[in-house]
Amino acid sequence: MTFPEQIVAIIVAAGSSTRMGADKIWAELAGAPVIAHSIAALASTPGVTDIVVVAPAAKHEAIALLPCPVPIVTVEGGARRQDSVAAGIRVAPDAAWYLVHDGARPLVTPAVAARVLDAAGASGAAIPVVPVVDTIKRVDEQGRVRDTLDRSELRAVQTPQVFRGDLLRRVHFELDGDVTDDAAMLEQLGIPVATVEGDRENLKITTPSDLAVAQALFDLRSGSGGT
Repeated sequence: MTFPEQIVAIIVAAGSSTRMGADKIWAELAGAPVIAHSIAALASTPGVTDIVVVAPAAKHEAIALLPCPVPIVTVEGGARRQDSVAAGIRVAPDAAWYLVHDGARPLVTPAVAARVLDAAGASGAAIPVVPVVDTIKRVDEQGRVRDTLDRSELRAVQTPQVFRGDLLRRVHFELDGDVTDDAAMLEQLGIPVATVEGDRENLKITTPSDLAVAQALFDLRSGSGGT
């Protein structure tokens, strides 16, 4: 689908990285910071016109030095994820489309982003998902099993998530409760969100072991096998 209008990619890189023990966004991966890979992939996605990186002010200068073929601006984030996304929206308040991505997902590909953009173009909002392969059980406060969920109905959600500009601005204006992703805000207002096939390699780096897995996947993609 052709997008003649402005598509702004908002990359959220303002997290605390408490489980990582260091700033995961700036950890070295395949010879570059983690954030650099997310920027490169989205900048290479057909239709993306601008990139906003939401990050601490201390990192803005370093981000400006990263190679990027489309215009890139930086802005400080907020205490919560939705506060950071809202800060990105304020940088581009009239965008026709927003593509929201976690900076800690450096293995995202332009192909995945393009699939989500195509689906959003038809429905107004779309997210990438992958089937849940583990058995999921609901437990009570004492850690005892309450029931087993139907795995066939469950999906693990990834980013980038794409939204028509007016829809994302509306939910950020009308809602203020804590959410884990922007799609949850649309769900609260009864706005349908389409799903498309994600990519199991599009992992989110949260712990040092995730970084090691990501490096191994980069090695396989490059054909180096780690050598």
